[in-house]
Amino acid sequence: MKAIRKQMLDGNVETLVLAVLEAGPSYGYAIVKELNKRAKGILQLGEGTIYPVLHRLEEKRLISGRWRVAESGRERKYYRLITKGRRALAANRQEWQILSAVMRKVVGSTGKLLPKPKLKGAMI
Repeated sequence: MKAIRKQMLDGNVETLVLAVLEAGPSYGYAIVKELNKRAKGILQLGEGTIYPVLHRLEEKRLISGRWRVAESGRERKYYRLITKGRRALAANRQEWQILSAVMRKVVGSTGKLLPKPKLKGAMI
């Protein structure tokens, strides 16, 4: 299986986090679990990757965070997508669709079907 280099994800982890929060508020560890679940083993994101991203998104006012007491009695910071974040996610999706189309046209332009990639999780 081929691993995805961290550099391929730079600038895209914020979009991945926004997409997870689109479903509703969540906290750091649960966001990591959901991202890894959706990535089906192709990515293996860690909490060390997510928390700086969450802080950046909060500073940019794309998400808001609020401390809550969980059922376990522990305090957790729950993050939610706000209006500006929804707009950013929509714009990022559009940019990603354009980039994906360009990559398919240029990288896959031989006119032949490309072999299905063998993917291996990337730890970032």
